[in-house]
Amino acid sequence: MKISGVTSLLALLVLALAGHASGACFPESERRPLRDDIAPINLAVNNRDSSRTSWSIAKILIEEKLGLPTTTSVYETYEEAFESLSTGTTDLLLEVYSDDVPELLQHYVNNLRSVVNAGPSGVVAETGWFIPEYTWEINPIMDSYIAFYDERILSVFRLDTIPEGLVMDNSTLRSAVDDVDAILQSEACNLALNASAVMQDCNAAIEYFLTNIRDRANLEDEGAPITMWTVPDSWNALDREIVQGLELNMNVVCPVPDLGPEATLNAIVQVLGAAYYLRQPFITYAGKPHFAFADNSPIRLRRVQLPEYQSHCNETGVYRCGYRGKPVIKLASSKLSSKNSVAFDYVKQFSYTGDDQSNILGRVYFAGLTLEEASCEWVQANFATLEPYLPDPSRLVTPSEVDSGLRVAFLVIAALELALFVAMALGVVHYRRVRAILSASPKFLLLMLLGAAWSMFWILFSHQETIVTGFCVARVWARHLGFVIIFGALALKTFRIASVFNLKSSKAPHLTDRVLLFRFLLIVAYGCVNLVAWTVSSPPKASTLISNNQSYQVCEVTWWDTAMYLQELVAMIGLALLCYRVRKAPSAFNESKYIGLAVYNWIVVGVILQIILNSTTGSADFYFVIQSLEVLVTVLTAIAILFAPKFYLIFRGKGNDGSTSTYRGSNQGGSHPKTSANAGGNGSGSNHKSGGEMEMSSGHEEEDSSRVDKFIGKQAVQEVKALRHENARLIKEMESMRTQLLRLHNPHSDSLE
Repeated sequence: MKISGVTSLLALLVLALAGHASGACFPESERRPLRDDIAPINLAVNNRDSSRTSWSIAKILIEEKLGLPTTTSVYETYEEAFESLSTGTTDLLLEVYSDDVPELLQHYVNNLRSVVNAGPSGVVAETGWFIPEYTWEINPIMDSYIAFYDERILSVFRLDTIPEGLVMDNSTLRSAVDDVDAILQSEACNLALNASAVMQDCNAAIEYFLTNIRDRANLEDEGAPITMWTVPDSWNALDREIVQGLELNMNVVCPVPDLGPEATLNAIVQVLGAAYYLRQPFITYAGKPHFAFADNSPIRLRRVQLPEYQSHCNETGVYRCGYRGKPVIKLASSKLSSKNSVAFDYVKQFSYTGDDQSNILGRVYFAGLTLEEASCEWVQANFATLEPYLPDPSRLVTPSEVDSGLRVAFLVIAALELALFVAMALGVVHYRRVRAILSASPKFLLLMLLGAAWSMFWILFSHQETIVTGFCVARVWARHLGFVIIFGALALKTFRIASVFNLKSSKAPHLTDRVLLFRFLLIVAYGCVNLVAWTVSSPPKASTLISNNQSYQVCEVTWWDTAMYLQELVAMIGLALLCYRVRKAPSAFNESKYIGLAVYNWIVVGVILQIILNSTTGSADFYFVIQSLEVLVTVLTAIAILFAPKFYLIFRGKGNDGSTSTYRGSNQGGSHPKTSANAGGNGSGSNHKSGGEMEMSSGHEEEDSSRVDKFIGKQAVQEVKALRHENARLIKEMESMRTQLLRLHNPHSDSLE
């Protein structure tokens, strides 16, 4: 921050202390929280009241209504302020009198283009001549310079005090004023009526009229000149030139020493205040906005109308015009638009009038408020007018990325889960002959673990920070193809169990591993067709998500996502219904309840996480965590529910304690009462289970009969075959009995049996 002089340092200190002491302007419920994720907006301010007023208003609105933090830098000169804007040290300067700095504007705005002209602020400096209101009340014609050609008017300004009730009527003078106005609107002075009009002709017409009016109305002034107060000569004011050009009988003096721009004006106002209190007549130079012109000011001044300023006022070397208004402009650093587009739009919209500024300063100097308090009072009173012009702060976003530590942590978790699935696969291979594994179809257990491991690539692909289309496509294939493999294998082996224990049929379908693997490939092919169609027609692309004023890259969500998730939900519901069908299957290792629990957890967790992801907003870390948990939690939970009980029994040495499946007969021999326990000629009591239990492999495939003979026992296989023959025999007997009963009770039958 560049500050020169003790005055600037004290001014900055006062601004900072006032800001902390006064607190916020609006109540907390009406304030937007300050953004702590963006660089603050540095406001440049010149060391004078008018500039500090613009700064105070802008600070309130930027911080409390836009939620942008600010800092302040105070500068003594325009040169310092322009340089700070050019380098980007400061961002905004809300008050610059363009006529005072044409070279700086040309250099920084037009040539270097490092500073941007943000347009007029709405404040216009109105410099001119003013008289006290009680003097104007003597004769309203005094609000025109024409009055000061009248000796009687000038005599009023030679009085020590204006008496109460003094009135002067002069119709001739009023007529003269009207005539001057008519000349100014004639072809001699009005370019709109006469494009060839020149200033010399206009001056000649006015000079001729003034000579005639003096002679006709006896307005020749023969008294001593009256005193007119003005600013120091170093300010290059035009008062002396105006008096000389209009040939007025005035003596132009400065009533105070040169104390600097603001201090000198304030000192002149003090002189005016003392004279006003004593009802002394005076005519003075003054400029608006200023606290002297506030609505609550004890001084009431009336402006004297001088000839209107035109561009060719001094072409002849004789200045016969008044002051021209000086519009105030706003400046911004050229770097602000990329640094903070909301603040850049705000400075372009910022506007208030010179009367507003005068009234705010009047509350400071005449009501004892601080500048912040007076500015807050004005902002609150006019916020309904200001609000439509405020930019939308919610569109300001800060690019963000997933925290590298969080990304690494989840990658480690995914790698550990992947290692766990590999270890489980090795365990399945090692214990494939143990009944706890064998009854659950080892091949399909390995396929489920393959799908779980494949799903982990959803997380492993997240190692890169920049998201591209190929990355999004790879994640989709990892997530959804992993699901197809897991639940495809799980559904098929469950379907085989349901087929084995389908008691409504006399013959169960012959579902060998080869048949199921073919169906598994069909399921995987269906999933791949969906993914290929998705990838070809509308591949997921990288897009930007905005949440809480932060932007971060994600893979876009399309209707394909919804379609895939709905298909997966339908598949899980179908698997749940299939588990319900086999819930009473007489198996020592019946997995239906575990499968149902795995499906239930997958659906519940997945739906909850999807609701959170789509109905709430959060940072890039939040989005990454929710998406990662959708895979890490659901896959791990499902695999743990299905595999943990098996390995638990194995590690406790009970993997072979229970039969793979049982059928309980009606007697302790396990056979039909009318059938020998060794029906089929192959019965043997050596391996017969107590309680009528007979082993039934859940994977009764032909190509694995040798394995069953070796590891379960040939006797068990023979008993299964005997059971099937018995079922067929019973069905035939029931059909024969039904036929006989029909003949017995049929009245049309010729004979009875």
